[in-house]
Formats: sequence, structure tokens, C-alpha cells
Amino acid sequence: MTLQQIRYIVEISKHNSISKAASALYVTQPSISKAIQEIENELNITILDRTNKGVLFTKDGMELLFYAKMLLEQTESIIYHFNKHKITDVTRVSISSQHYGFAIEGVAKLMDYFSERNYNITVREGKTTDVINDVYTDKSILGIVALTDLNKSFFDRYFISKSLTFTPLASITQHVFLRKEHPLSQLKSIELEQLKDYPYLTYQQDDVLLHFAEEVIHVDQIKQIVYLKDRGAMNNLLSNTNAYNIGTGCIVNNYMNPNIISIPLAEGSLIQIGLVKRSDVFLPEELTVYVDFLITTLNESVPG
Repeated sequence: MTLQQIRYIVEISKHNSISKAASALYVTQPSISKAIQEIENELNITILDRTNKGVLFTKDGMELLFYAKMLLEQTESIIYHFNKHKITDVTRVSISSQHYGFAIEGVAKLMDYFSERNYNITVREGKTTDVINDVYTDKSILGIVALTDLNKSFFDRYFISKSLTFTPLASITQHVFLRKEHPLSQLKSIELEQLKDYPYLTYQQDDVLLHFAEEVIHVDQIKQIVYLKDRGAMNNLLSNTNAYNIGTGCIVNNYMNPNIISIPLAEGSLIQIGLVKRSDVFLPEELTVYVDFLITTLNESVPG
């Protein structure tokens, strides 16, 4: 198995198409097809299932893809390590987070702090599993997630199994996000029963385990649900419809539509926001600076 063949596998995963992967890599489609067949013969597995809508990775193929991505990232790290003296000194930061405005505001403050230097900042927003896997596979040094009192014991065991550590930053009771014109906007607190006739907005579309849900709510009991992956779409729908979302209740000025408010959820679970990192990794100075900014923006946005 060659490094070039590994690149083919990763590129196919980006496009779900051999022809598109070939185009992106400026090689012929038969070259990639032959490479995949050679790997399948070498490992005695089937990597791809061909469908009329493209290609899908098999179970073995998904496992191979996981290792392929790790190999490519490690290769890039080796190349950078031995060539860094040949390029301009660049500060590199990689952070993964659930969809939190305070995490992005912390990045904005970090950009100001780095204004006199060259930097390369990568910010990945995603669901809980994405954040944890990014940290576990070294895509990001630091992850920002939220646990609840319902799933914390599960995560404590899960983090140990992955050699990850969780450092809590703040504890907040669940809140309901909605617009100022919402029929429930004048209430001091909101019962789940009062939300049953309104659409529910959530980021959680393809997390299989309930333990990974950002909002602990049983979706099978909700009549109207809209699944989102983009924080901008969440803000737009919350500010212009009678839909709602359940989360931290943190309102970040300039990063959320000013028409969005948050109200405590009656008997809501406790949300613990914190940092995830590998147990064997020490945060570099630039990330400790980011953590300081993050704590500041988080404290400023916590509901009173």
C-alpha cells in the first residue's frame, strides 16, 4: 500500500465519487479504480460499494478511511516538522467546538492578539461526536463540548477509554432559545409541555447515541423538527419563526441575532461546558491564551 493510494481513498470520501476524486487529483479514473482494487486484494477486504448515486464505503472501508486520514495527517506533520525552518514562522491553532457563539468570539479575540504575527487558525464546528473524534485523532488540540447531568457519568467513562480529559468551565441550567415575538417570550420559565405546538430546531441529525445529544430531549415525542448543521441557519430560523431550540441560553452579542432571547427551561438539566483534550498533550502557549479569551466570553454570555 502506497501513500498515493491512501490519498486516493481520502479524496474519494470527500466526493463520494471516483470520477470526481480523479478530477480533483488530476489523475485518470482507471488509475484510482486500479489502486482501490490493489488495496482490496492486499488487505482482503471490500472498500467500496458502487451505487447509481456514487460510491459508499463499506464497514471495512470506513475503518480503513479512519487510518488513512490519520496516516496523511501524520505525514503532513512530519513534512512540516523537517521543513519548518524553510518557511516563514507561522502560529498554528486548531480548535473544534459544538455550535457556540462564545467559542467563535474567543477566536476573534485571539485573532486580535495575533495581529502582529503570521497565523493559521482552523476552527471546526460540529456535533459532539465530531468534536471528540477531532481531538482523539489530533485534528484539533482542543475541543469545546457540553455535558449534562444525564450523560456525564457515561462521558466520564468514554473519555477514559479514549485517553481524553474534560476540564469544566461553567455550569448552566438548560434554556430555551426563541425570538422576542414568540408567544412564550414573556414567561419567566418554560415547561416542555408548553413547547409541544412549536417547531423544534436542533443540530443533532446523525448522532446515533442519545448520550451525544447536545439537547437532552426525546425527539420521538416532538411533532415538528428541523435538523440543521449551520449556526447561521439556526439564528435565522430562531429570529424569524416561532421555532425554538434548547441549549445553554448563552447570548453572545454580535454573534447572535439581537431578536433571539433565552428563557430558563423549567426543571431543565444542568449543562456543564468544558474543554476536551488528549491526556498526553500539553496545550501550547497560544492555546492557553485562547482558553483565557474563551472563559471571558463565556462568562459574559452566561444567562443572568
